[in-house]
Amino acid sequence: MTPPSSMPVYRNHAMSVDERVVDLLGRMTLEEKIGQLMLWDGRSDDLSFIATYQPGSILHIHGSKVARAMDLAAQNRLAIPLLVGEDAIHGHSFWKGATIFPTQLALAASWNPALLEQVGRATAEEMIPTGILWTFSPVLCLARDLRWGRTGETFGEDPYLIGELGAALIRGYQGKGLDDPTAVLATAKHFAGYS
Repeated sequence: MTPPSSMPVYRNHAMSVDERVVDLLGRMTLEEKIGQLMLWDGRSDDLSFIATYQPGSILHIHGSKVARAMDLAAQNRLAIPLLVGEDAIHGHSFWKGATIFPTQLALAASWNPALLEQVGRATAEEMIPTGILWTFSPVLCLARDLRWGRTGETFGEDPYLIGELGAALIRGYQGKGLDDPTAVLATAKHFAGYS
């Protein structure tokens, strides 16, 4: 008889996703579950919060610092990898030398979904080599009051235009699907809670 594997179920890729999730959640403390709900800003050189709070995700972190953050997460009790994201709203703007596109409001003036898809594609292809696989974009808020400080991040006030341009940008980011090695995960953000 073969001895049972010492690998926990949640780390065994041969097991179903449901079995792995149930096993992982059963092992987690309340503090670890709360930590997984947190998104931390990683711009500081001090990454000790990864061991202290065990966050689920981190943003504003690039290059070799991503590997350092992942190594720290791997040292936590359950070794849950971090999700790494960035506000690449109009290009990979936190990366020096990246292509910076006009804001979404300026791009909306084109009324050109094909152009927006190209913008999303170029942004994704610049993000991948920096270790960032998730963008907090597109912004799908309906801009109803120009006094709102984030109007420039939106496609404006027309729901039809917002839907068309948002879908195009998402297609660009996600390429041929999330198995595409040049794809990044898009986040259609704010529309449920803003404006």
